[in-house]
Amino acid sequence: MKNRIFLTIICIFVISFNLKAVNLAVGFISQFGISGANTNASKVFPSSFRDFDSGFAFSIGINQPIGSSMSFSVLLDLGYYHDSYDFRYIINGNRVTENYQFDSFLVGGYARFNFSFLSLGAGGGVKVPGMATYRVNGYKNNGRYRFSFGDLNDIFESALIPYLRFSVDFSIFNYFIIGVYANYDFPLYFQHNSYMSDTLVNKDSISAFDIGIQFGYYLNINFDRGY
Repeated sequence: MKNRIFLTIICIFVISFNLKAVNLAVGFISQFGISGANTNASKVFPSSFRDFDSGFAFSIGINQPIGSSMSFSVLLDLGYYHDSYDFRYIINGNRVTENYQFDSFLVGGYARFNFSFLSLGAGGGVKVPGMATYRVNGYKNNGRYRFSFGDLNDIFESALIPYLRFSVDFSIFNYFIIGVYANYDFPLYFQHNSYMSDTLVNKDSISAFDIGIQFGYYLNINFDRGY
């Protein structure tokens, strides 16, 4: 039943488009922001921002004109993202730090509402870490560790990082854009096993929220009229 409802919604969505007016949309976005991390899975916003995130994505999809200066785009995002999760603790009067660095392949979907030179965007997807590093200082076993995707699957219940992203962009010089974004990485939950148990300080979950700037370009290509 759920699959039928989903397919029906998709069909209605597709049929509702005036396909003759649909343009090809392509783009490239680069991002740089400040990141804050949580060990409490019920919290979204961190108490502070301690590190930096960056990434880029190529986008391809369709653009549906709505009026003379309005349109709606549905895009597939493919890219790379570097995430940082930084934590500080006071344990027995001593300062302890933990830091995770993930280098991930990103795949997601994104929708953009375009109003003249202003665009509002929302979307999400998943980041697939190709590798990660972990540093701990001031605890039992100080050191720096490097993990593969397989190692991360041994540490976490799932090594995949689902995310949500929202943005506000301004078009300049026709196709170039600059804007701001907010990104939330859903929690990664630790497995309760012996893998790294003598080294990890926090053994519950980690999540992150980052805000920053983005810039790049978007092109809406109409093969009948040029672009």
